[in-house]
Amino acid sequence: MVGNNTSLLGDFSNSTLIQGLESGIEQATGLSAGTADVISALLIVILAIILAKVVKFFVVSVAPHLVSKTETTLDDEIIKAVNGPLQVFIVAMGVYLAVAALNHLPGFVSGNMGMVLTVALIYIAAYLVANLASGLINWYKNDIAPHTDSELDDVLMPFLGKTIGATVFILATLMAISSLGIEITPLLATVGVGGIAVALAAQELLSNVFGAISILSDRPYKVGDRIAMTDGLLGDVVEIGLRSTRVKTLDGRITVIPNADISKSMIVNYAQPDSKLRYDIKVGIAYGADVEKASKILLEIAGSTGGVLKEPAPKVYITDLGNFSVNLLMQVWLENYRMTWDVPDRIYRETLKRFAAEKIEIPYPTTSVIVDRPGISVEAFNPLQKR
Repeated sequence: MVGNNTSLLGDFSNSTLIQGLESGIEQATGLSAGTADVISALLIVILAIILAKVVKFFVVSVAPHLVSKTETTLDDEIIKAVNGPLQVFIVAMGVYLAVAALNHLPGFVSGNMGMVLTVALIYIAAYLVANLASGLINWYKNDIAPHTDSELDDVLMPFLGKTIGATVFILATLMAISSLGIEITPLLATVGVGGIAVALAAQELLSNVFGAISILSDRPYKVGDRIAMTDGLLGDVVEIGLRSTRVKTLDGRITVIPNADISKSMIVNYAQPDSKLRYDIKVGIAYGADVEKASKILLEIAGSTGGVLKEPAPKVYITDLGNFSVNLLMQVWLENYRMTWDVPDRIYRETLKRFAAEKIEIPYPTTSVIVDRPGISVEAFNPLQKR
């Protein structure tokens, strides 16, 4: 390999183009051959940089206009992806040719230039592949994801992009090490053992990631839904991440729940299948009150309260005969589960007014003591009675 690299550099430095360039510089400036040699190398680098700038101008300013009439953004992403790697490739080749143009290079330099170029090309190719993968992901997010019902792609695409990028450069590094003549089999074994150790250490993180995938694929809830969990947590989902789900409780606090835990929990979703919610209004009236009249008043109040659905219609039931009251239950359907405070409050306030106006008593717990024993007066049990 060393011999081939040396021969390649020698052939280029002895080429007619390079020899003519060096002779022209010597004749025009009167400089020595060695100085002309260095100047020609610098000119090659400068020309490579200029060519890279020209390519950048074409890719950034001209190419987007050529593909602007297409309906997809895939071509735009591909143009962006090749811009950086193409410029780096041109400059790298310019540097390589500039070094090749130099005469009388030290043996260790000329002998390793081909190897250095190979490593550079490997990383440039990795740069290109990573950019293309990122471009494809951006195209999917812009053109495809908005038309899907799943949120799985919205969350996983950035993670997938980072994973692909890291994988590409790890493989590029292994290829570069192999191109340098270093045996990578022991390194791969070490990396494998290290990977197992990392996987064991990151077991909780991985379980949360798989929990996120389960949540996003099964879709028990989405961002904006109000959920209740078995541990009593109640709130609105504000973010579904790869490691955790953030829930904003009704008192305005953010609770972070690991996805591994939430995927195992029983969840009540108030937003599915729709946002309407049934609410129970409980009222107790005195035994002497008119039950039918009280029921009619409750239905009138529900019918005139904003946020209460006409269908299903409100209904009033006698739930039980309590110790001191006849207990009524009115079931009303609210337009939205977010009205579970406002609408019942308005119904209860109006009920107090209407029942008071219609002389319908809402009793409170009382205890009656009747003393009926000969020779004992009621006053004897009154601690406030003066003696």
